Amino acid sequence: MPDPRLLIPKGLKPADVRASRIDAPLRRLSGATMGTGWSLSFVAHEAVKTAIVVAALQDAFALVIRQMSGWERGSDLSRFNAAEAGWRAIPAEFAFVLRRALEIAAITDGAYDPALGRDVEAAGFGAGLLASAANAGWRGVELDPEGLRVKQTGGVALDLSSIAKGYAVDLCADALRRLGVPSFLMEIGGEFVGQGVKPDAQPWWVQLELSDLAFADGEPNGTDVALVNLAVATSGDFVRRREGVSHLLDGRTRQSLTGELSGVAVLNVSAMEADAWATALFAMGADGGLAMADAQALAAVFAVRSEGGARTRLSSAAAKMLG
Repeated sequence: MPDPRLLIPKGLKPADVRASRIDAPLRRLSGATMGTGWSLSFVAHEAVKTAIVVAALQDAFALVIRQMSGWERGSDLSRFNAAEAGWRAIPAEFAFVLRRALEIAAITDGAYDPALGRDVEAAGFGAGLLASAANAGWRGVELDPEGLRVKQTGGVALDLSSIAKGYAVDLCADALRRLGVPSFLMEIGGEFVGQGVKPDAQPWWVQLELSDLAFADGEPNGTDVALVNLAVATSGDFVRRREGVSHLLDGRTRQSLTGELSGVAVLNVSAMEADAWATALFAMGADGGLAMADAQALAAVFAVRSEGGARTRLSSAAAKMLG
């Protein structure tokens, strides 16, 4: 079988990349958060204490859970979903994430919808915190980002699980940079961000997992991405299922997604953007998702099921990264 396909960021300045390399031990950390696992591999000078790094990550996790978790009854999101009709104040970070989620919903004409809370629960993938009722969807969300408030119309149930995890990865990366960590690979639940290079001058390589099928004849043996100052997020229908039904919904039909597409990966400097767009492109299907990726200049990799196995399609931006 052919070697893996390699995707390498374009426009990197070699001097900037080399500057991130330091002679120090590689440190690895891991744990659990947001109902999934997290891991960090990093290289830093001795003055950067591991305990301080862990504390910074825990602060980032706690912020996202406190504000945007649909599984915590006391989170800002859960309190909004349970609120009576009217305006509710929300924190700045919540407003930032929700604003971008609504923008992507508009761009995709609702294929991506951050207000499918009750539909997700009805499909059996929720936390059991929402009462059964009609769901207004993203068009029923009225956000005042400058005033840091969002209006509950009486039928809105937000679900930011498709974007909040990526935002948490970005927060962790920002915290690591503030601590002076020049090289790291940070991951939460399969969403990654990488910066710099390892002590051996190699980039942080991540292999994409986008299908439950073996590769078709003639396909490369997978796709490996060099995460040098880059993030990647994936969305697929073959990992999290209940009685054969995927947890991913098409916002336009509010039905579980089924079809030839098994997985999508998006590469972006922002893990939040990659996270949301991976879900959005998956919801749009192989052809619609690829067209949207090209229209938005997104580097995306699509895995499509065929009789012969998994076949891969690249957006124009991703094809320019072929190494």
